[in-house]
Amino acid sequence: MIRINLGAHGLGRVRFAMSPLDAAKDLLFALGRSPHVLGAGWRTQAVDVLSQRRLGLLAVVAGGGPGGYAPDFLRPEPAGFQATLDSGLHQVATTPSERIRYELAAAIGGHSWGNTAADRPPRLLLMAMDRGEEYVAQRIAVELEQFWYAVLAPHWPGMRARLEGDVAARASVIAQHGIADAVNQLAPNLEWHDGALTVHLLATSSHRLSLDADAAILVPSVFAGRATFCAAEPADAPAPRTPLIVYPAARNDCVAPSRGDELIGTTRVKLLAELTQPRTTRELAQRLYLSPATISYHLQILHRAGLVQRTRRSRNVLYQRLATKPRFADDLD
Repeated sequence: MIRINLGAHGLGRVRFAMSPLDAAKDLLFALGRSPHVLGAGWRTQAVDVLSQRRLGLLAVVAGGGPGGYAPDFLRPEPAGFQATLDSGLHQVATTPSERIRYELAAAIGGHSWGNTAADRPPRLLLMAMDRGEEYVAQRIAVELEQFWYAVLAPHWPGMRARLEGDVAARASVIAQHGIADAVNQLAPNLEWHDGALTVHLLATSSHRLSLDADAAILVPSVFAGRATFCAAEPADAPAPRTPLIVYPAARNDCVAPSRGDELIGTTRVKLLAELTQPRTTRELAQRLYLSPATISYHLQILHRAGLVQRTRRSRNVLYQRLATKPRFADDLD
């Protein structure tokens, strides 16, 4: 059990964040620790890329070992709601040496490795450590970038739309019922009670940790099956980080679908509701509190399905709903 003591002041500083780099780490961690939760396509593609591009160090460090700990410097603390890939990679590559040393030592020391060949720290990791912390940080950043572009980049627009939709729905719950209720809906093993955020671990885990904090970061993930605590550090750690909890992003923007919503998802239903009159992508983004890129992604799908039309007026492209049935149901999944 992980208990983060926040109190009323800390609860007021709980925020959401997301980044493309988080998706890469979550996929790698799931691949290393619980590959059964991933679809066969994700498993095959991730393993092929790691093997063909010789991203062995990334696989070893990000996958977590028998003890389940993957160093947290692969998931930099986000400065804002939505970090860019480049900023995240820069943070990884410039991680202070003392943090690299601290977290890799924790990974090795916490894995209960014995004297058998199967239980020793991977040789690749030991060789990298011999070349110094700066080398490890820069090499991991290079391999992360290769992995992200080869595996995740083609899917990122859809993934980002799902993550943004999740957070937007959580924000609606917060506005109507308060952040405590929103937190209690994030995952079955995460709860807010008596001034603390508690992450319940698997029954087989005997790990217990209680820490005081004045803030926390909540990160939705398309690869997580349950809430996971990151950035657990003792008080004497170099530059302690804000506690971060990864939780599974809900499908269909966290809203229980009506019969008419089951096919296309709540975000696109909201778009269609806004398109009773012509609107631009920017107008829709402002009205639905989503990024223009996310709106554009959904509009393209709706246009292919024959649900919206687009026309050009001066320098603007306007979208409007059509009263027709979708042509390609598969495009809406």
